[in-house]
Amino acid sequence: MRAKDPDDELAWDEFFGYYSGFIKMLLHKMKIPNELHDDLQQEILLKIWKALQDYEDDPAKAKFRTWLAAVIRNAALAYMRSFRNQQRREESLIEDHDLFNEKVLSPNKIDELINEEWAAYMVNHVIEHLKSFFSGKAIDVFKLSSKGMSNSEISSKLDIPANTVYVLRNRVKVRLMSEMQSLRQSLEF
Repeated sequence: MRAKDPDDELAWDEFFGYYSGFIKMLLHKMKIPNELHDDLQQEILLKIWKALQDYEDDPAKAKFRTWLAAVIRNAALAYMRSFRNQQRREESLIEDHDLFNEKVLSPNKIDELINEEWAAYMVNHVIEHLKSFFSGKAIDVFKLSSKGMSNSEISSKLDIPANTVYVLRNRVKVRLMSEMQSLRQSLEF
């Protein structure tokens, strides 16, 4: 009952001394892998500490040992469910995405991937920055142009003259190259 008081460290230390070994033994008997015992024991003790504040001593309902067993069982089951789900997610990630398989991705391929992603990141970052310099349809023209659309296709899609498409695309392109150079100098020192 003293351990119910969250500020009574001495009572909690006593409680921990009585029950930590018991919990470890239960984890062993439940055939939970040894490498999980310390984390799971801490998780169980935390659940007990939180639940103790609501515990009412009523032998007619259940003995303390019955209540404690339920808290331990539920905490252990929740932890193991979470652990198994995490393992499944990790296994699924490895199976579905053979991304970081050293046999598949050589150091050269990893470097190539990093360079491609860095270039894409830089371009997207600069395009977002360019929105503060250009209004209207200039950015839209540039994006559509970079997707391979012709001037006439862009002209009809955005309902602007073809020569305007040409001028806007070139203005954005010139500013993009300037901003990319500036950004590279500051980030790729």
